[in-house]
This record gives sequence, C-alpha cells and structure tokens, in this order.
Amino acid sequence: MNINSVVLGTVITVLFSTQPFATVYSQEQLKHPVKMHKTPEGKLFVNKKQPMYLWLSASPDENAAKIRIESEGHKKYTNPFYFDTEGYNTIRTPSQVDTTTKQTIYPIQDIIFEVYTDSRPPVSKVSFEKAKTYSREEKIYVSGSVTLKIAASDQMSGVEKTLISIDKEPFREYSGDVALTEEKEYFIQFYSVDFVGNVENVKHQTVVVDLSKPKTSIGIKKDLFENIVSGNTQAEIEVVESGSGIDKIYYTIDNQQERVYLGPIQTGRLYEGEHVVEFWAIDKVGNKEEKNTYTFYVDKTPPLIVEEIMGNKFIANNIEYSSGRSKYKITAMDNKAGVKEIFYSINNGPNVLYSEPFYLEGSKGNVTIRTYAVDNVNNKSASGQTNQTMSKMYVDLAGPVLTHKFMGAVFVDRDTIFIKNDTKTNLTGQDRESGMDFIEYRISNGEIKRFSEPFAIETEGLHKIQYTGYDKVGNSNNSEFIFVVDHKAPEIYERFSVVSIGNKTILEKKMEVYPNHVTLFLSATDDKVGLKEISYKLNDAAIRKYGEPITNLAPGRDYKIEIMAVDKLGNRNSKTVEFSVN
Repeated sequence: MNINSVVLGTVITVLFSTQPFATVYSQEQLKHPVKMHKTPEGKLFVNKKQPMYLWLSASPDENAAKIRIESEGHKKYTNPFYFDTEGYNTIRTPSQVDTTTKQTIYPIQDIIFEVYTDSRPPVSKVSFEKAKTYSREEKIYVSGSVTLKIAASDQMSGVEKTLISIDKEPFREYSGDVALTEEKEYFIQFYSVDFVGNVENVKHQTVVVDLSKPKTSIGIKKDLFENIVSGNTQAEIEVVESGSGIDKIYYTIDNQQERVYLGPIQTGRLYEGEHVVEFWAIDKVGNKEEKNTYTFYVDKTPPLIVEEIMGNKFIANNIEYSSGRSKYKITAMDNKAGVKEIFYSINNGPNVLYSEPFYLEGSKGNVTIRTYAVDNVNNKSASGQTNQTMSKMYVDLAGPVLTHKFMGAVFVDRDTIFIKNDTKTNLTGQDRESGMDFIEYRISNGEIKRFSEPFAIETEGLHKIQYTGYDKVGNSNNSEFIFVVDHKAPEIYERFSVVSIGNKTILEKKMEVYPNHVTLFLSATDDKVGLKEISYKLNDAAIRKYGEPITNLAPGRDYKIEIMAVDKLGNRNSKTVEFSVN
C-alpha cells in the first residue's frame, strides 16, 4: 500500500486496536491479543487482521501532539485501512528531501517506510529425546523415562511463546523439556503464539510411557503329559502381556542359533530326548523380556507289548494248547511317558479296552489276537499279531505297585502335606507276579536305606522321600512324595484394651495394675499349618475355650491366666500372664 500525500518533516505513527487478554483456568486455549512487534533490528511487524490508522507528529517524543491523517478521496477505505499483502508492505512519500537544506534529492526517489504483516500462526511439533517410539491408534508409545520437546517455528514475526497442558491441567507456558517418568498414559495439548498475536490451533497427542517388559509363556496344544510331549506336538509361544505391542519373539532350542518366532515349534523335527527352549520378547518400544526357560522331553517311541497265556496249557507238535480256563495277559511297557491304554481284538472283532487278563472261553479252533497300546502322549504301537499256535512262556516284566501312608497327625493344605515330628511314614509295595522282595528309600537326597519299619523325621522343614521297590525277579518301580515336618507350636500374644495405671510388687514379683473396665484379648499365630484353638484357665477356674475377649474382671483382685494354643497338627504352646485389677 502506498500513501503519497504526506507532510515532510513529521513523524508518521501507525496504531492498531487490541482485544483484552483473559486467562481461562482450564485446559481450554487461553486468550491472546493481536498486536504489533518491533524487532531489535528495527523491523516492524503487524497483525494483518488489525485495523490501521496514520498519525502525524512534528516531534519524536511519544507524548508530543499528533494528528490523525484522513483521506479526502478514499475515506471509505482509510479510516481505518488494512494491509492487503502478507509479509512485506510499504508506506511511501513522493521524494526524498535533505534533512538539513530541506532541498529535494535528485534523482527523485520515494521515501519508503517498511511494514511487515503477519496473519499466519506458528507451527509446533513434539519430539522425544533419545527414545524409541511406536504409534498405534493415534497414540505414541515410548520406552523408559523420556523427555518431551516442543519445537515451534514462525515464518514472519517469530514465535513469542508456546503453551502446554498435561492431562487437562490449565495451559502454562512451555519453558523447556518436560520429563515423563511415570508409567501411564499422558494427554498432551500444546500450541504456540507469534509476536503479533496469531494463535495456533490447539494440538494434542496421547503419549503412553511403557516401562513394562513383555511377558510370554509356552502353550502346548496336544499330547502333553507332565513335561513330556510326542513327536506330533506343537509348542506355541503365547503373549501374556503386550503393553505397546510385541515387536518380535525370539527363541533358541538347546543353546543353538537364536531364531525369530514365526509359528509353532514342531517337536517332530527334534530328536527324541530332553530339550530346553529359551524364549523372550521385545515390544514395540524396545522393552526386552528376561529369558524364559521351558524344559521338555520328546517321546516318539510307542509302548512295547508282551503277551502271554496264563493257566492250563499243553504243548504238542510245537502247538501250545490252552483250556477255556486259561487267561490271556497283555503287558505294555513304555520308555518315558508311561502306558495310558491297551486295546485288543479277538478274531478281527471290535477293539476292546484291556483292563486285566481275560479268559479265552467262547473261542474254538485257531484264535488270532491283535493288540496295540497307547502311551500318555498318544504314541501308538503298531498292531501286532499273536497266534494261538505260538509257543510262549510266562515273562514277568512289571515292577511292584508302591504306596505310602502316614501314621499320626497329618494336615493337608491344598497340595502341601504337613506332619508332626512324631508322625511315622510307612512304605508298602505289592507285586502280583513274582512277588514283593524289599524296598529301599532315601530322605532328602540322603543315604539309601532298606526299609524295615515305619519311621519318623525329627527335622523341621520340607522333606522329599524317594523310594524303590523290587520284586522277586529284580523288577523295580520308583516313587516319591514331598511333605513338611512342623513341630513348632503357635506363638501366643495377649493385649490389654487400656494401658496399665501402675504396678505393684508381691513377693518380689512385679505386676501391672489395670482399671476395672479393662478387657483382655488373646491371640496366637502359627507360621505353617495355622491355629486350631486357644484355651485359657483364669486363676483356679476350669479351662475354657477362648472365643471372645475376657471382660468383667472383678476389681481388687490379682489374676493369673494360663493360656494354651494348639495348631492344626496338635503342636501345643502355653504362656502364663499375671496382673492385677484395681
């Protein structure tokens, strides 16, 4: 915009109107006035939205008299007027005049007054220093304690200030980096204002500080028995906790090469035997889980079947004959997982679940028996065939059946067994073939002993008994069990409802004295099996079971209370308390 008719030797002043400043005490955007701004270099910036007026003064003094210039020919557009161009604008006089001689300078040139208009707000952006970020569903996930930075830029008058609100608190001026240290979801709002009052629209960003490591576990889909799996099993690594989301899952098998988990681990590709899988996960922001370990045994071997005829039999011409009273016995053995089921069919009939030796009555002529066995991880033996004419002898392959029993006080809490130090343990075994011979045992990995009679364990704490039974032909079977020996009695506590009001000495014995409204509370704790009951005897009265606080104690008397506590195993403790009631 050019203004040509200006009196020389005067000062031109450009003024503008402002809006009042108001602070809103919420997370809503604050009010910011439009204004002018002069930089240290002397550049004048005005808000393009501002109405402008021209004033003339004959003095540079701010308080000097000045007159507003009005246009005779363009009144409609000059009082006020508006700059039409973003950025560089000018106000001009027709020619330059020497300030001393007051003569026109030749060649004639305009005097230019530069004014810069600005109508565009700043642009602000957030960043995170030295932090790995991940965006999902309009949220930014960051790892660890991070520093939030806001950078703002403005193309014209420059950024005056940036304001920030965290979790809907009132906006405050951003003065520097903001540390986000707590593991939580932050709601960040921010905007910037330039030097002439252009206000950026409020921006917002949800930031989730994720300090938690991922959690994964192994899932076995089928053919699992204890820690034994078959060659048809798939082991899947499952995510228990995701946080920012899983980036990658890694695993190794038997300390071999580290791999990225892409799908179930096929146990059929592993050799038969014990294996160790280590697995861990890294989330989207770099939190790394500690290594997990899962040990398992791959069992690919089906059970071995041995068949025999029990009872009357006669052999002639290499043909074994049996009577209808003879029984057919099927024994299956398995190398690891153990036998789950045995099936048989007679003369191609339906498969029947085998449970015990059966009679061959009802069959005439040649008898064909087919059998197969399945172990606890579903390995199935190939269907065998035993013909009646085959000559066989009895073979005892099974070890004894072992059992144990506690003789004395026993307390069971979920899967934990507690016994007293005088509770005896009895070990027994049965063998239906060659018969039971003897049992050996060891306590908590101690020396091996031969069992002869029930025994007790005096030592307090957790114990494991491992024992082996042998039959008359040397077949053996193993078993073990765990229990806790507890011979520690409960701890007894007494508490008075008020503090003592004094004490006295009787026969050199110091006794606390309590007011006659005193109440006595009794309690006891047991750190293993828990308390069964508390009883007490007050002076010469009969023993009573404690069920409620002891009250109504007669004044002017001395009291002696004997307290007894018993835990759920029968361990007992007692305590004597003497006091006086005033």
